[in-house]
Amino acid sequence: MKRLAILAAVASVIFVDSASAQYNDQPACVMFEHVNFRGRSIEMQADDSVSFRGGQFWNDRVSSVFVRRGCSLIAYEDARMGGRSIEIRRRARQLGDYWNDRISSAECVCDGY
Repeated sequence: MKRLAILAAVASVIFVDSASAQYNDQPACVMFEHVNFRGRSIEMQADDSVSFRGGQFWNDRVSSVFVRRGCSLIAYEDARMGGRSIEIRRRARQLGDYWNDRISSAECVCDGY
């Protein structure tokens, strides 16, 4: 009985470590070209930022966003984190009338990710 308890304890530690490692391998924020998380995507890890210039593919092309728990995507209307901004803390199947196809820069910020 004592062996079974020790094996169960060791197995739970191993599985907890592997689950958290898998979670950290996932992107913290993902921006999608189309609504409902469709089309091309750009993945960001915690503390990543992107800035698109006019003429680059992603400039003014983002229509939906996936944000992991504990993270926020701060999106900006202009390049270099300029202009109006919005903080997104969850999934957004579509960004709404104003923000759809308007993002020119963004940063992904996470607490304890």
